[in-house]
Amino acid sequence: MLPKIVRLRHQSDFARLSVKGRPLYGPFCILRAWKSGSTPSKIGFVASGKMFRKATERNLVRRRMREAFRPLLSKVPHGYDMIFVARPEAKKADFGEMRKSLEHLIEKMPKEMERPYIRRPKAPKSRKGQIEYAKQLGVQRPPGRPPQEKKKS
Repeated sequence: MLPKIVRLRHQSDFARLSVKGRPLYGPFCILRAWKSGSTPSKIGFVASGKMFRKATERNLVRRRMREAFRPLLSKVPHGYDMIFVARPEAKKADFGEMRKSLEHLIEKMPKEMERPYIRRPKAPKSRKGQIEYAKQLGVQRPPGRPPQEKKKS
């Protein structure tokens, strides 16, 4: 277990990070970070029920990620809230590989947080919405029905 002062403990914090957090992708987990100004940085670990069906699997993956992260706690820069969201590959990952992956994400995070991040809107499901979405992105009209020609009467 990590010390209480560095843990994210409230559901609202996890919800805010899952929506507003800047994603950084690793082979075994996704790091979602947000600059909060808190000292020390707050950290949480997530293993979703969609990825890991059984509670024992979720708990095992979270425990392994937490223990792989514990020695890296001193390397974490201050002022960030972050969650590590486990991927299915984390279940079969070697402990050393997981630690290297987490260390790489921690080292990469401050530089990535400085770069501007443009969140693209999700593509709509309706045909009319897809055409508007393509216009927003500045790409050609999506494939499908050709534009209808007006009939002369």
